[in-house]
Amino acid sequence: MGVKFWNLQMISWCFQVMGSHGSCLQLPDHMPAEPRTVKLIRSDGVVKVFHRPVRASELMLEFPKHLICHSDSFYIGQKIPALSADEDLQLGHKYFLLPQHFFQSVLSFVTLASFASSSSRLVKNVAGIRPFEILKKPGGSLQIRVSDEFISKLIEGDNVKDEEEASVKEQPKGKVCTTPALQKDYTQLVGYRSQQWKPKLETIRELEKNGSRFGGAFGIKRRKRVVPKGAQKLQKSEAITDQEKKL
Repeated sequence: MGVKFWNLQMISWCFQVMGSHGSCLQLPDHMPAEPRTVKLIRSDGVVKVFHRPVRASELMLEFPKHLICHSDSFYIGQKIPALSADEDLQLGHKYFLLPQHFFQSVLSFVTLASFASSSSRLVKNVAGIRPFEILKKPGGSLQIRVSDEFISKLIEGDNVKDEEEASVKEQPKGKVCTTPALQKDYTQLVGYRSQQWKPKLETIRELEKNGSRFGGAFGIKRRKRVVPKGAQKLQKSEAITDQEKKL
C-alpha cells in the first residue's frame, strides 16, 4: 500500500514540475561526469568511479542480469537503449547499471517512481532540479527526455552522502596523505617504525680443549686432582715395593 501511494505521489509531483517549468525546460545534452573519469551509478544507489575506460562486458560479468545505459538515454514513452557487451564506457561520461527488466518496456512515470529511493528526504533533494527537457522531433512531434541529474538523485537517494560521512569518520583527523602515493609512503614508514626491536646477539661457539667436550663450552676450567703429601709418599713406597717384587 505504501509503495502504491508513493508511486502515485511521485507521478503527480512529476506533472507538477513539468507544468511549473514548462517555459524553461531546456537543459544541456547531458550532465558530464568529472573530467577523465567514468562514473557508474548502480541501481542500489552505489556510485563507482573509474579512471580508465571500462568494457561493458567486464561489468556485466560482475553484475549478472544487469545492463548499462548512457545517462542521456531516458525518454518517456521509449525503451532505454542498452550498451552492447563490446562497447567501452568512455572517460568524462556518466552511466547507469540497471536490472534487465528496466530495458524490456518503455519508460514511463511509473518506471521513474520505481527508481526512487524510499528516503523521506528525496523530494527535498530533487526540489531544485529540472527533471525534463521537451524536444521536438523533425516530424513535429514532441518527446520528453529525463535529465540524468534527476535520475541520479532518484537512484542515489542519501547513499552518497552517507558513504561520504562514513569515510570522513574512518579518516584520522589532520590527515595529510591526500594522494595514493603519499598514502603508500606513509604506510611503509609507519610499518618500518612499528617493527619490533630485537637485540643483536653474538654467536656462542663451542671450544674443545685437550679433548674435553664440555670445558670450553660453558667457560668452566677443569681442576687438577690434589693428592695429599702423605698419600703421595705411600703411593711412591708401594710403587717401589712392586718393582722389588718383580725383580
